[in-house]
Amino acid sequence: MAVIGRASTVIVYRHTLNGYEVLMTKRSSHVTSFPGYWVFPGGKESAEDRLIAATLHQAVQMDLFIDQEEFQQSMGDYFLKSIGVIPTQEKPKSFQSLEWLSLLVTGLRELWEETGLAYSLPWLTDGVRHAVQSALLEGESLHQLMARYHYGLDVQAFTAIGRITTPNFGEQVRRFDTAFFLARDLHQSPRLTASEVTQVEWVGPQAALTRFNGLLAIPTRYILMQLAQRWRGES
Repeated sequence: MAVIGRASTVIVYRHTLNGYEVLMTKRSSHVTSFPGYWVFPGGKESAEDRLIAATLHQAVQMDLFIDQEEFQQSMGDYFLKSIGVIPTQEKPKSFQSLEWLSLLVTGLRELWEETGLAYSLPWLTDGVRHAVQSALLEGESLHQLMARYHYGLDVQAFTAIGRITTPNFGEQVRRFDTAFFLARDLHQSPRLTASEVTQVEWVGPQAALTRFNGLLAIPTRYILMQLAQRWRGES
């Protein structure tokens, strides 16, 4: 049986006169997974993320409207068109509170690496958050950077909205159990230095579904559909 890794995705959002917008990133054409696709920032959980989470002693805010079973049912036609099969229904075991917290740390770290957006306490100057971003990209420890620059992590800025596990398509497909979080925009300017991200753009969920139609992975499409429905009519 293939090992299922864990990952985290962060949807940064803002409320404008035209409604809600989300921050999306375009992946480099040189990466092996979904080259050129539009995605939300995120990545794989590390062992250090779990160690940091154990020191935080905080609870993650929850508003779980993303559901694995509903995802597989509603996106069946997309799987059939893109892969040729409809995945078998699965119901993953629930995450414990520390698991959610670890994946929140993962999401915060990956967001910082990919975009330079820093959810820290206290807030850092642009120079410091850029220095931390560069150090993270060079492989330095997040925990050591927190000690060096005397900051903590703004856990309360994030709300867990659910999780999606990659369906089982055989041993050749890598599987991830991915947690999704919402975080309100901090009005910081993104800074792209990671080779895997070439663009960032603020866009409404419905507009993203139209504009990036052929360059959206199925889970990303599903999240955008859920957000468009949830925020419909709000301005």
